[in-house]
Amino acid sequence: MTRTLLACSAAGMALAVASSPAMAQEAADNASSSGDIIVTATKRNERLREIAGGVSALTGEQLQQIGAQEFKDYLSRTPGVAFNEGPPQNSTAVIRGVGTTAGLDQGQGTTGYFINEIALTEPGYAIVVPDVDAFDVARVEVLRGPQGSLFGSASLGGAINYVANMADPKGFDAAAEGAVTSTKNSSGELGYRAKAMVNVPIIADKLAARVTATQRVDAGYIDNVGTGVNGANDIHNLGLRGSIVWTPDVDTTLSYLGLYYRTKADDNSYAQLDVGELARSSNFAQTEKYETQVHSLRLDHDFGGYKFTAIGAYNRKTGDLYFDYTPYYSFINPGATHAFLQAGKSEVVSTEARLASPAGKTFDFLIGATYIDTRKRFEEHLGSPGAGSVLAPSQIIEGDEYHYAYGDTDALETAVFGEANLHLGRVTVTGGGRLFRNEQTRRSAAYGYFYPTPNIINGTRLKDDGFAPKASIKFQATPDAMVYALASKGFRFGSPNLGLLPLPGFDTPEGTTTDSLWNYEVGTRLTLADRKVTLDLTGFWIDWSNLQVRLTRPDDLTYGANAGTARIKGVEASLNVNLGGFSYAFNGTYLDARITEEIDTASGVIPDGKRLPSAAKWRVSNTASYDFGGDYRPTLTLMHRYVSDAPGYLASDTTFKGYNIFDARASVSAGTLTLTAFVNNIGDKRAVTFGYGSDIYGQTQFYVRPRTFGLQANWSLR
Repeated sequence: MTRTLLACSAAGMALAVASSPAMAQEAADNASSSGDIIVTATKRNERLREIAGGVSALTGEQLQQIGAQEFKDYLSRTPGVAFNEGPPQNSTAVIRGVGTTAGLDQGQGTTGYFINEIALTEPGYAIVVPDVDAFDVARVEVLRGPQGSLFGSASLGGAINYVANMADPKGFDAAAEGAVTSTKNSSGELGYRAKAMVNVPIIADKLAARVTATQRVDAGYIDNVGTGVNGANDIHNLGLRGSIVWTPDVDTTLSYLGLYYRTKADDNSYAQLDVGELARSSNFAQTEKYETQVHSLRLDHDFGGYKFTAIGAYNRKTGDLYFDYTPYYSFINPGATHAFLQAGKSEVVSTEARLASPAGKTFDFLIGATYIDTRKRFEEHLGSPGAGSVLAPSQIIEGDEYHYAYGDTDALETAVFGEANLHLGRVTVTGGGRLFRNEQTRRSAAYGYFYPTPNIINGTRLKDDGFAPKASIKFQATPDAMVYALASKGFRFGSPNLGLLPLPGFDTPEGTTTDSLWNYEVGTRLTLADRKVTLDLTGFWIDWSNLQVRLTRPDDLTYGANAGTARIKGVEASLNVNLGGFSYAFNGTYLDARITEEIDTASGVIPDGKRLPSAAKWRVSNTASYDFGGDYRPTLTLMHRYVSDAPGYLASDTTFKGYNIFDARASVSAGTLTLTAFVNNIGDKRAVTFGYGSDIYGQTQFYVRPRTFGLQANWSLR
């Protein structure tokens, strides 16, 4: 392990800018005058190296440098974060080990996802975890530790805020990217990328529009021996984003952001171990389709130093997933296939308003309020060709469909939040929190073969309310040395158990309520060698109780429950060295995340001391780059990441083996054009990122994409 740590270097924290045009200019001015990095992780402009808490930020320029396209390319290189790559747009990030599953949680997840501060998580099971293309992005901020005080529910372990570039009225701009890729085991198919951005001032320094379009196709590498298609799991991503920004005066900015992102998978991306290393088998292609829409209006106004922000947003997500259920239900209609469709849709209307007092005073504050209204539906459809002529009419829904079920959720979240800072010379004391309330109404119904008497549940209600506090103290010993201590509490909403018929002899709980999680951390930020070296160290301790867990009844149906306690402790480190043409960075995480109170289940006991899923003890992410200078600036970048053995599930002993992955990029530039050749997963490692277990299908696993070569061209007007 020591040699691994010493041998490589990592992509670390990066320059970040503010999210609205007015704030962005202010941040840029501050950064240029001080040489420091400005972020808005606290919902106001603040120098990164003065923030008391674990925050990382990757800018668009740095994302381009490492060839990042989506979450897996940069979250896997961020301290404290495990990205469990599985189905596209349905994979999860676990921050600081706060998770009871490595996959999509059946209740509300433990990590919050945001686009330009717009929440994209909702109560209950997530239909889509939007993984928007990283082209034309201002930055991606990763906030480690509970963020409930400012960012609300679901940020139990932390939050990820994707910040898109907004229209700039200062001048015309344009950029484009194109690439061709070749992946091992893709049956000769090539992948490609085509992306473009144009920014048009309509009224100089007053009004502008910006449009971004992205198309990315990743060639499949999993062979489906059942359908006879090699490299079956092609993934198609289409993104459209637009913004309009109006600045009628120096104190006011009004902006609109619209986003549409669609991902289609031609087949599932997992392999079945009993079929082959990069192979699986089904009777038909198990396609997936996900769509995300976001529309938001934002107002920023400066009232004599008091900065007011109001955001109104609408987001709509849909997900349609097909599964081959023939092995499960062939007894119903022997000799025919059985297709299961899970169709989900959510619509969320949200508003937030906040006011920040002038900075630089002995006392400053930020206060705000949030309102989020959610409507969500999941549907299940199961059918088989010819079932209508085999089964009784009472067992048929329509045509050949013999099972139909739905679950509806209506949820209303309201909250007031705030933070205040007391500056006493070199010492700053911060306190704040969020007072929240959530009300959910759930309805469900099931009809057909399995429910000769329809199972209808109307109006199940669930309420959660409470207070999530946060407090910190920091000491700025010198402009280049800061230490801090922080305590914060996280929360997420519970979910009722719907659609489960009573089971004699087994007490099924009504549902889950919020977990209780306290995070305690101490950290330091050091700037050394005339600002050529930065070093961040953070130690944290998390007490987690009343865990939301997914368990199985004796009849093999799953349900949610609150049970057990866990303790998580760890250390995060980031080292960055910049010596002109040569840059070196290292990110590392040590994590010990374990159950501390046994959990009784129908299939046995989850013992005290069991490690939490995806909680690898070591994660190291490294990057080294050298710019040779000259007219064409040839640049070589080498990247590495290491993950030690990680538990796969909470209720079993499956362990995914550790791995090392190496990538390389070489580029040359001529004016505004950059050409890059790259190879990812140089050693072609079968690194397991996530998996499932099934009595019928056996062990299934998702892998890091096999060795991939590519050629890429980037052009920008500026």
